[in-house]
Amino acid sequence: MKQNHSQSSGAERLIPAERRLRVAEVRKTTPITPHMQRITLASTALMDFPARRPAQWVKLFVPTPESEKPNGRAYTIRHFREELCEMDIDFVLHGDGPCSNWAEAARPGDVVQIAGPRSGFRLDPEVTHLLIGGDETALPAIGAILEALPAGLGVNAFIEIPEDGDAQIIHSQADVEITWLPRSGWDAGTVTDLAAAMMMADMPDKTCEVWFGAAATVVRTVRHHFQVNRAMPRHRLTMSGYWKKGETDFRDAEGDQ
Repeated sequence: MKQNHSQSSGAERLIPAERRLRVAEVRKTTPITPHMQRITLASTALMDFPARRPAQWVKLFVPTPESEKPNGRAYTIRHFREELCEMDIDFVLHGDGPCSNWAEAARPGDVVQIAGPRSGFRLDPEVTHLLIGGDETALPAIGAILEALPAGLGVNAFIEIPEDGDAQIIHSQADVEITWLPRSGWDAGTVTDLAAAMMMADMPDKTCEVWFGAAATVVRTVRHHFQVNRAMPRHRLTMSGYWKKGETDFRDAEGDQ
């Protein structure tokens, strides 16, 4: 009798590297600012983790008390130390959401799952000036990018934060000027200083690149300005909505990451 092997041959389907789940545990927690908590994850499963570019992100799955299914969200890799099999992820503590709540209560030994990495920042070697900005949700990516930039590059950065105490010290070889924009009590996504600062920024020459991440509505406004009003080439713009009010796991269909 002829056997049909088309449905199952006994071989396992290959799982893409970026979708493979790796188990890691919390090694330590570090308060960075009043609204930012750093979680250091460690695991031998990270030994061959292909994190090679700044601002790459992973899907992090954390346990949730009310559900048997782990809750997954996208987070930027702040630092990756391959020799120690360690990864730092910075969490915004906004008092709402399963991952933020988990990060605030995390303790050494707690277990999570990681899938990734994906995307990441690549600087065009022809670019001589970078305009970069975002709110606190994009701050881990902005920090990772600034720390990786080469000397000789001019950078203007505009970063919205909840309050003055949330400003961070970020080292870079590039010539970086950071403007911190505290909301001082206003809710995220309700003030216009960040969008205004980005849209009024000087563009020194045509070899400028723009990177921006914030609330989806703010990103849409800034994207339209640079595409239409300034007629910047699409390949010089990297913009992504990191979140949207009322949506717990927002994904920007128009985003670049």
